[in-house]
Amino acid sequence: MNMVYKILFEVKLLHEFYLTDRAGKNIFELNSQAGRLNFLKARFESDQENINGDIAFEVPAQAKVIFDHYHLKLLPAYAGFKIAIGVIPEVLPGGVKVYQPRHPLPDNLSIPVLAVKKSARLDGFTNGKMERVLPAAFYFSNDSAITGDRIWPFLSADIPAFDGSVAYEQGELLKFAANDYREFYRDDADAEQWISLSGTAFANENDQVLLPLNFYYAFPKSSMVSKVSFSLKDKDGNLLDKIQFENDKAYRKVLLAIDEKKVLQLPNAKADGQLIYTLEVEGDGGYHKIHKVIFYQDEQEIRNSLGLILMKVKASQPAYDLLDNDGRLLAQKQPDGTFNPGPPVFELNFKSKLSFWRYINNRRKDLKAGMHPDFLLSKNGKLISKRPRAVTHTATLYRRPDNTLYYLPNPEPYQTIILESNKMYSDIMVQESALFPLAP
Repeated sequence: MNMVYKILFEVKLLHEFYLTDRAGKNIFELNSQAGRLNFLKARFESDQENINGDIAFEVPAQAKVIFDHYHLKLLPAYAGFKIAIGVIPEVLPGGVKVYQPRHPLPDNLSIPVLAVKKSARLDGFTNGKMERVLPAAFYFSNDSAITGDRIWPFLSADIPAFDGSVAYEQGELLKFAANDYREFYRDDADAEQWISLSGTAFANENDQVLLPLNFYYAFPKSSMVSKVSFSLKDKDGNLLDKIQFENDKAYRKVLLAIDEKKVLQLPNAKADGQLIYTLEVEGDGGYHKIHKVIFYQDEQEIRNSLGLILMKVKASQPAYDLLDNDGRLLAQKQPDGTFNPGPPVFELNFKSKLSFWRYINNRRKDLKAGMHPDFLLSKNGKLISKRPRAVTHTATLYRRPDNTLYYLPNPEPYQTIILESNKMYSDIMVQESALFPLAP
């Protein structure tokens, strides 16, 4: 007898780079999930590029036995993936059809999926710190036990709260208050500025915690650490290991090797608060950092991945459960043939890098100053956007103060972003024209 499969849940990976229209409006400006899914449907029907060109979703090697045992299947979907499961249909009084997993799922079962990078292209346009000390991948889950509560229907941890003592980088995401999220940059005068964000949940530093057992710790360029200790502690503060280095000159990076017998590791370990460890770094010159980390067993898998998506059958927040209280799928087929409710759809939001757009004459001559004053500043014969703009696959228009749209050339979709003096730039070569006349 052929097995019946139904969708247990779906995950959408929503990236600003691909989901911004020509007017500069993006999917995060839509408050309802129905609106966002309709936005995606329209993109799919018009055959628009999506994140699946950069990401492949795969079952970790260690988890394939779980998928086989519970009759789970990973299926591709536009801008994400679905998990299907073998089921036994049942018709309730009134004609509603429900679905029981053919093999009952334990409440504490975790279903892992890796988001594997197809190339390094994704790193070129995805928001993130310019200078990273840990090569950590993302950890996303429907369960809040490890990295804190979620905001339905998103799988990311909450964005870090603003700290006035921290020196932020261009594009960093901060939380100022409930529903007040902003993105940092410094303007031409080097004054701190903030861009208010549409949307409430984005992949951020609190999600970037997943490490292999062997990894390099890269010290910031400004540090002069020649003597350093790394203390690894469990969730209760118990010291598990201490690794020390000393040199006659400053370290740029050191290789740390964690004993696999001392720590729990995904994807096989139980997904609970015991998975989170603290790495405390103390070096000379006052260097002191504390990092929250989770370890992953297969080094090659995690190094090639954007991150891991780990879904628990029963989550800390009931809204995130994958089954109802009777152990059935959440999706129900009504007598008219429609599904209401449908399978749960979870979302992951990713911001694009922010870069200043810098217009340069293609013959390296000076451009006329004062052109397009609503948007651009003149500097050293170049014209530079007053504020950084999100890099996008679709060419976008500038918006005048009166809210009308205005065309100026865009960077190429995948071009390299240039880092200068802690600012990011997208250089746009332009010919002499009415839009870009040369300086007299």
